[in-house]
Amino acid sequence: MPQNSPGNTVRLGLFMVLGVGFLLAMLYLMGRQQSLFGRSLVVQADFRNVAGLLTGNSVRLGGIAVGNVKEIKLLNDSTVRVAMSLNKDAQAFVRQNAVASVGTDGLVGNTIINLTAQAAPAPPVEPGDVLRTKAPLGLDAMLGTLDISNKNLVVITQRLRQMATKLDTSAIWQLLSDKQLPANVRQSLGHVAAASTQLQRAAADAALLTQGVRQGRGPLGYLFTNKQLPAQLGHAGRQLARTTDTLAATVAGLRQQVLAGQGPAHTLLADTAAARQVRQSLHNVEQSTASFSQSMTALQHNFLLRGYFKKQARKKMQATTDSVARLGRL
Repeated sequence: MPQNSPGNTVRLGLFMVLGVGFLLAMLYLMGRQQSLFGRSLVVQADFRNVAGLLTGNSVRLGGIAVGNVKEIKLLNDSTVRVAMSLNKDAQAFVRQNAVASVGTDGLVGNTIINLTAQAAPAPPVEPGDVLRTKAPLGLDAMLGTLDISNKNLVVITQRLRQMATKLDTSAIWQLLSDKQLPANVRQSLGHVAAASTQLQRAAADAALLTQGVRQGRGPLGYLFTNKQLPAQLGHAGRQLARTTDTLAATVAGLRQQVLAGQGPAHTLLADTAAARQVRQSLHNVEQSTASFSQSMTALQHNFLLRGYFKKQARKKMQATTDSVARLGRL
């Protein structure tokens, strides 16, 4: 069989055509992704640090790719200018007040440029415009903050450990670990509740007493509500004062009689004969009273007068009972 047969030539030609077509398609797709075959406009943004950003990386607006990084160059020792090639179709959505920032595609993806739209109205970007930028939070800064947080956490942990050690040996822990504490607390609360009940009852009794006083019931009510009581007390006080004055005058007169050796006071206090006569008279009166008492006793036992005396005794008993009842009502 010959090596250069027509079938092999056709197959080789088809393979070459397919390979070239596949290569052209790949080039087109890559060029489209890099905006090589579409209309585009170039805008710029100045950054202090674009670590990880490469030419050809994506530029996104709201998470949607609208262009790519065309050029990265240093303007000075603190400024890096990034030229971004944006799709012409996205020009209407990218405003001149948009803010550019360096970010990552996902957690550990490629470094990209994120465009953030602002709420204030602004015209669409034009070729050559320089957008405002926002410094991203660097990984070194985050690690430094995390290191400070870790040190603070270590200090807090050590202090908590010291507190726990002191608490284990303190009286508070012993008090908390006492098994009798809940029962004692419940008993104390019961006593407090009982005391509160007693206080409430006492307050109710005091309220009733106060109400009775205001209404004029009882001795206190009479004292506080009787309008004539002050006048009566004043009259009684004046009479007592007059009686005191009279008594003082009488005592002074008796004293003067005793000092002068005249009058009945001197006779009763200083005359011994008169004193004996008075004592003899009192003795005679006592004997007469005893004799009269014996006579009355004999009359009470006499059958003619016994009913009369019993009737008089019952009247005295009834009068005493009525007096006791009136005092109880007061």
